Amino acid sequence: MKKFKINLFLIFFSMLIVACAKPAVVAVTLPEDQNLNCNQLEDAVAEAQHIKRKAERAKEGTGGNISRMMLFWPAWAKTLHNADVAIEAADDRTFHLINIMKKKNCKGADNINSEIKKIENNQVNLAEQLRDLKDMFDSGVLTEEEYEMAKQKVLKP
Repeated sequence: MKKFKINLFLIFFSMLIVACAKPAVVAVTLPEDQNLNCNQLEDAVAEAQHIKRKAERAKEGTGGNISRMMLFWPAWAKTLHNADVAIEAADDRTFHLINIMKKKNCKGADNINSEIKKIENNQVNLAEQLRDLKDMFDSGVLTEEEYEMAKQKVLKP
């Protein structure tokens, strides 16, 4: 009976970890991908990018993540891992769909690819600038007022 309770607890614990983990991971390839027309492929790329953004947000300090970390840290760790896997799968799916678009000679395939890369580069550049400003503030090079002004300037579109 004791062994049964331990096994039941382990099964419940495993299910709880998996159930709490977010976000969902997108399939990289689907059987119907080759049959999609150019507009449908563009929509699928947009959907993959949307899933990627959701996965990136899932790694942030959201209320759900804070609750998972405080109450049940294995679920929080699984969420972070799932988000990394989801981001990679969304990138792979985007690459797969753009390759199909190029094979079908869809106009705009190169533009979509370059726009995605531009957005990613801007995000990296923005993060680097904010990190540099924070380092300068922490080291005392910038006052709090200078730091806030510079941060607002970087964040303005």
